Amino acid sequence: MLLRDYLNEFELDWAQAPVRSELIPKAALKGAKILLIGEQAELQKAIAWSFFAWNDSDRSGVRVQSASLENGVLKTEIAGAEHEMFRPEEADYVILTGFCCREANLDAAEAISYLKHFRQLLETVSALQCRRVLLLSDGRVYGKLGPGFAASEYEAGKTDPCGPGYEAQYFLQAVESMLAAFAREKGFAFQILRTGMMYGACIPVMEHMAAQLARKTAFGEPFQLTLSQEKTSYISIHDVLTAIQFVLTKCPENKIFNVSGLASNASAGELAILLYQNFPEQCRVTMHSEAAEKSDTERPSENKQMAIPSEGSGIWLNTQLLEHYGFVPQVSLEDGLIILVKSLQDTGEVFLFDNTYLGKLEKVQKILLGYLLEIDRICKKHDIKYFLAGGTLLGAIRHHGFIPWDDDADVMMLREDYDKFQQVVQQELPRNIFMQIPETEKGNYNPFTKLRINNTMFATEFTGHFMEMHNGIFFDVLSHDRTGRHKWSQKLHLMATMLTRSVVFNKWGNTDIKGGGAHPVICKIVDHVKYLIPMRLALWAQNHALTFFKNKDTGYLYDGMGRNLKRGAFPANWLSEAVYVDFEGYQFPVPKEYDKYLTYLYGDYMQMIPVSQRRTSHSIVLMDLGEYSDYRI
Repeated sequence: MLLRDYLNEFELDWAQAPVRSELIPKAALKGAKILLIGEQAELQKAIAWSFFAWNDSDRSGVRVQSASLENGVLKTEIAGAEHEMFRPEEADYVILTGFCCREANLDAAEAISYLKHFRQLLETVSALQCRRVLLLSDGRVYGKLGPGFAASEYEAGKTDPCGPGYEAQYFLQAVESMLAAFAREKGFAFQILRTGMMYGACIPVMEHMAAQLARKTAFGEPFQLTLSQEKTSYISIHDVLTAIQFVLTKCPENKIFNVSGLASNASAGELAILLYQNFPEQCRVTMHSEAAEKSDTERPSENKQMAIPSEGSGIWLNTQLLEHYGFVPQVSLEDGLIILVKSLQDTGEVFLFDNTYLGKLEKVQKILLGYLLEIDRICKKHDIKYFLAGGTLLGAIRHHGFIPWDDDADVMMLREDYDKFQQVVQQELPRNIFMQIPETEKGNYNPFTKLRINNTMFATEFTGHFMEMHNGIFFDVLSHDRTGRHKWSQKLHLMATMLTRSVVFNKWGNTDIKGGGAHPVICKIVDHVKYLIPMRLALWAQNHALTFFKNKDTGYLYDGMGRNLKRGAFPANWLSEAVYVDFEGYQFPVPKEYDKYLTYLYGDYMQMIPVSQRRTSHSIVLMDLGEYSDYRI
């Protein structure tokens, strides 16, 4: 079973978030049996999918079942996917979804009835002998907090048993206290995870401020807000699911933890501003002060808009404890709201963050397209065979143009065509394009050719450290070189290329050679001696490694210059013939065997990256389009 066979792209995005985070020790979950108990079916389903994601990537053998208490006995059923059933007493972890971010407007009889049922449930769970019981709760347990006060785990806000709006606080406190009391009495390990106000695409949640504003924005409905100093902690379902697994596997037992999203503490006004900045046509908000609201109550109006209710508002969580143990939230409030609004609009378009690069991504792509046509002109004039490469090739096949969030262009050639291109390109290039290779610019040690546009700035996090270099908008020209005919010669060639490239790159950036893959000892030795090797010698060794099989017809190629070096060799006949495909309304060459080549690069290349990661592929830290800000082809 693969999750993508069951889930839409928004659900798949949050279900895979814990695996992508690299915060969870997968060994701790290998073969784990998870038991989910509670009335929140949709939340349980989301938790189940997030555990099943480990089986997609690593065949970890994780099993998840939901359970309910009937006549003092836990009745279980498989949660979300088919697998072998297990008995409740075999569970490694029990997760109680409780009333986390759920409406708690119970009357006294309902509340007492639930607490009695919960007590019976704890009696049953305490006999299971599982590793740990995790209860989900939320920040409403703190009550009302003062302005600018973020509640830590063992602090409490203002309480007023007779005042309105405190039902959730006392109810959640009762549930949490009962769990802690049972754990002490029965001797089992427990944890409590208190979340900010939860939200997410395709996840029904309580009607808190952020959820309501997102829904009204999605459908262009007007709403009115009262300005307030109160901040509320919000958290996307991505980070909730990751935090659940993180607490279970990496945090000490018998403790309480707060969790919130990345940059996700906001007042009602800040929420409205985030939504208006990203959806100015749909966000129809009116804001006024509390003084104006009091004045309005004295002058009733038939046309007055209903103010948004604020259950859960004013709860600002201090999350330092969980962060101390290493938890890092992944999804910001702004990104999470954009995802939520677009999922609600359900336009059928490919999801994209429209605010990427301050709204300049489309301009960058138009500039790249214009100068890609220039490369095409030069190659046709001099009979040089080339192909679209990397993400540009993938975009041509999957999107018939740029991948919507791509910010560069790549072309590839065979070595003989690459050498020919380098011989003619300087005299053919327009004056506003600079050919950036080690021979034309001191201090540049890239193994491939970069074509940079003058009077622009497009510096990555790495090249931004070398401001004396040309850092203009770029596109890459790479060579695919021949490699050995046999597996052993290919492995030796691959290792020699990796080592020489690592020496050049890490000597250039003054960084350590990390990892080492199958050869950690060799890499460690090379890392220690790299500073003793003159850069000129390192460059010679790198180039010699790349072209070692240059004049030998071995039948195999490898991407020695690019990011796909570790993928090893592929048949040379995949790049023997070109066909033309549509790319942004123009015809460009791609390998005739593009399906085999793209599968070699990306696996199932028609599957797009997760929704929350659809920002640009390069970490651009400095950008200035200069005179090209209104570029037209």
